Amino acid sequence: MPSYKTIKAVAKGEYKEMKSKFLSFAYPISSPEQVKGLVDTLKAEYFDARHHCFAWRLDESAVENDKNIALCRTNDDREPNNTAGVPILSAIDSNELKNILIVVVRYFGGIKLGASNLAKAYRYAAQDAIDNSEIITQTPQAKITFSFDFSVMGAVNKFLKDNNFTKENYTYVSANSIELVFDKDLSEQMLAKLNAIYGINILNE
Repeated sequence: MPSYKTIKAVAKGEYKEMKSKFLSFAYPISSPEQVKGLVDTLKAEYFDARHHCFAWRLDESAVENDKNIALCRTNDDREPNNTAGVPILSAIDSNELKNILIVVVRYFGGIKLGASNLAKAYRYAAQDAIDNSEIITQTPQAKITFSFDFSVMGAVNKFLKDNNFTKENYTYVSANSIELVFDKDLSEQMLAKLNAIYGINILNE
């Protein structure tokens, strides 16, 4: 599967327009289930703000096991329709980012901005968080867990060495079971190699 761009860690931004202040927060995510908790945390911390608007987008690899999951969502949180969430998503898409959530918290300054200026403010706030983030390229990952007879420990170690696995991408789940993490494009190849070793049992994939 093709690689994609995302952000490495949480980043923050800010934009001011006609006395309104827009605080932006960008988060790396891997599923829609993470969104509510992150937004609720900001709502609790910035409880005195009037709006907590957001947008997120996922890479196709994050939803391949459930095609009913949307790849993106927007929320205007009581702002006029499409003046907050859509501009935030526009900033995400213009930077070609995936697996990202951006929340923009607005403190109303007492002056109505109008739809055009409001949309601009949300987009600029989102862009500032992106500008302050470290953008990285990710390759979709797969995991396989397998168990093995101790009699084939030598073959298992040779498999790990021959396929360039290091302690960063394999973990001993128990004394005789290992979890591997690798590029998803290699799934069939890895399964074939493991199945060729007598004494190995694939636990999940």
